Amino acid sequence: MVLIDMDANQRRILVFTSAAHFLTHFFVLVFPALVMPISRDLSLEPARVIPLSFPMYLCYGILAIPWGYLSDRFGARWMMGAGMLIAGAGFTAAGLSGSAEQLAAALAAIGVGCSAYHPSGLALLSKGMHGRGRALGINGLWGNGGIAAAPLAAGTLTYAFGWKSALLAFGFAGIALGLLCFTVPFSVGAKDLQRGTVVGRRQAVRYFLILCGAMTFSGLMYRGYTIILPTFFEAKLSDFSRFASDAARFASDTDTFAATVITCGVYLVGMAGQLLGGRVADRFELRWAYLCFFASALPFLLLMSVVEGPLLVLMAGGFVLFSLGMQPIENSLVAVLTPPQWRSVSYGIKFTLVFGAGSLAVHLVGFVDGRFGLDAVILLLVAFLVAVITMIGVLLIASRKVALRHEAA
Repeated sequence: MVLIDMDANQRRILVFTSAAHFLTHFFVLVFPALVMPISRDLSLEPARVIPLSFPMYLCYGILAIPWGYLSDRFGARWMMGAGMLIAGAGFTAAGLSGSAEQLAAALAAIGVGCSAYHPSGLALLSKGMHGRGRALGINGLWGNGGIAAAPLAAGTLTYAFGWKSALLAFGFAGIALGLLCFTVPFSVGAKDLQRGTVVGRRQAVRYFLILCGAMTFSGLMYRGYTIILPTFFEAKLSDFSRFASDAARFASDTDTFAATVITCGVYLVGMAGQLLGGRVADRFELRWAYLCFFASALPFLLLMSVVEGPLLVLMAGGFVLFSLGMQPIENSLVAVLTPPQWRSVSYGIKFTLVFGAGSLAVHLVGFVDGRFGLDAVILLLVAFLVAVITMIGVLLIASRKVALRHEAA
C-alpha cells in the first residue's frame, strides 16, 4: 500500500535500495555465525579464525568515501550494482576457498563490495523519492531485517548443507541483485525530487560539520549497545524461564539462547521506530525531530542501569525505538544540507565517521566492562548520548535563523 502513490521509477528505486540494504547488513554479519564450523573445517582455533574478518570490516568502514565519489561521478545505480556484484563474487570465492589466507582475501572483497551501498543507495533514495523521510524509514526497516536474519539464515544453511555451500548461496544472491541493478532501469535526476530548505553554501558546510560531530558520537553509542546488549540481558535477567520456558527444552544453554531471542525482539521494536522516524521526518522540522528522538531515548537508557526483569526489556525496547528510529531523520538532514551532485560523498563521509567510531567503541566497551562492569558500560553509552544531544543543541543555536525541513511533497 505504501507504494501506491509512487510512480514506477520511484517504486524500483525503493525496492532495489531496500533489497541491497538488506543484503549489505546481512552479508557483513554472516561471518560471526560461521566461526565455529570454519574453525573445525580448517583445524584452527576460533581465536585464529575471528581475525580473518578484520580486512572485511576495515574495507567496509574506510571505503565509503571513495565509493561515494564514484557514485557521484558515474551514477549511484551503477555503483550500487557493482558493489553487490563484488560482494557476491567475494562470497563465491569464500565458498571455494581452501585455506585461511584465501578466505581472508575473499572476506576482504565482501567488505569492499558492501561498502558501496550506503553512499550509493541513500543517494538514490534522497534524490529520487517524493516523501523522502518515509522512503528512508522503509529502507531502514529492511536493513534492520538483514541484521536480524543473518545469524539464523547462516546457521540454518550451514547445518543443512555446510558453511561453504551457505557462502556460495549468499554469493549467488549478491550477484543476482547486482545484475538486476544493471538490467532493470531506474534513475534519478540532477536535482532532488523531494525539496528541502535551501541553505547558503557556507552555512550548510558549517551545519554539516556540526552534524558530523553528532553522528560520530551516535556511531559510538550505536556500536556500543549492539555489542553489549545480548550480554547485558544474559547477566541481568537471571530467571529466563519467564521469557523462554519452551526454548529451554531445546537449548543446551538456556540463558544465552533466551538473551538472543530477547535481543531480536528488541530490534524488531527498532524496525517500527524506523517507520515512525520516516513519518516524522516528512512532517516536522528536522533538527527538532532529531533532538526529540535522542532526548526520548535518554531516560530509557538511564533506567536500563537500575531496573530488572521484564521492565528492563521494556526500557531497552523504548531506547532502541528512538535510537534507531532517528536514522531517517538524520539521513534527511544530510540530504537537506548537501548538494545533490555531492550527495553520495556526503553519505560516504557520514558512514566513514559512524563505522570508524564504531570500531573504537569495541575497545572502549571492552575496557570499561573489564574494569568497572556492565552497569558502567551503560553509563558510558549515556555519556555518548548526552554528547549527541549537546551537538544537536549546538546545531540548533548555529542554525537558529533557519528551519530545516522537507517541503510538502
